[in-house]
Amino acid sequence: MAFNPFDAVLRSSSALRSLRNRIRFPGLGMASSVVHRIEGRVHYGTGCSIGQSSILIVPRTATLRLGDGVYVGRNVELGPSGTIDIGDSTSIQDRSLLVGEVRIGRYCTLSLNVLMTSGRHYYDLVPHWFIRDQDTYALTDPGLAQEHQRPVHVEDDCWLGVNTVIMPGVTVGKGCVVGANSVVTRDLPPYVVAVGSPAHIVKNRLEFKPPKSIDCMVDSDLPYFYSGIGVSRADRERSSDGNGLLGDSEFSIALDPGGARSICLIAKSNVEEPCTVKHLEENRELTQEYKAIQFPISSREASRFSFRVQIKNQRWPITIKKAWVE
Repeated sequence: MAFNPFDAVLRSSSALRSLRNRIRFPGLGMASSVVHRIEGRVHYGTGCSIGQSSILIVPRTATLRLGDGVYVGRNVELGPSGTIDIGDSTSIQDRSLLVGEVRIGRYCTLSLNVLMTSGRHYYDLVPHWFIRDQDTYALTDPGLAQEHQRPVHVEDDCWLGVNTVIMPGVTVGKGCVVGANSVVTRDLPPYVVAVGSPAHIVKNRLEFKPPKSIDCMVDSDLPYFYSGIGVSRADRERSSDGNGLLGDSEFSIALDPGGARSICLIAKSNVEEPCTVKHLEENRELTQEYKAIQFPISSREASRFSFRVQIKNQRWPITIKKAWVE
């Protein structure tokens, strides 16, 4: 075969781009044909990959965050205006587009051609103007610009079918399945199956009904260790003693408060340094031995209780065994 200098140049350019990507993003599996214009912040965990011809555009004030084991397919575009946050072990298949303020949980599966955007176009602000002129007006007016971004949130363990569209401001609850070619225009509760345009609920994956108490050793209780808690099989195998679930620096639990005045956890610290759990304005310290900690419940809380672990730069700092209200 005759030597083709053009092919040699292409191979050389590809090798140079690969080297550039490895230097700038060590440990990130980025294809040489990925187009990126990054002026803001990019954070990524271990085992992440970004496929051929994908596009990353991160403006100066924006953040792109990828958890451990995130897979981004080919010809995917990620363009945060504020923050795009993609959780551990989530996969985004070819030709999907995420723009604006988007948060996707852990262990989600996005099929081909999924669209999520937190922004919109305007046709009725000043109806006799061109739509693009109305868009510009909305972005330059302080009041309208603040309302322009309506964040999209897809919680853990969701499966979005091919050609799914998630509209601005929508939250897709934990464990949802959205059928192919669906347009989700309003929030979906946890563990439902929704199809159509606009999407409507056709059945439940399970009856999501938070109980009064949950135990990590009971499989049917696992959905109520709601977020920031390692309930996947791989997560449970990583637990140090096999008797609890790993908890991240921010986590939430779903329980039925039903007149209760406090929420209790049995948990322990996974680190040697002092480890404090915060709920509302109350703090409780954990040791490396399991202990019960108790927090008051606010009348504003319904069935979702959020906690923060006061420790820096440490994944999975605690292990949680049980939770209940009383």
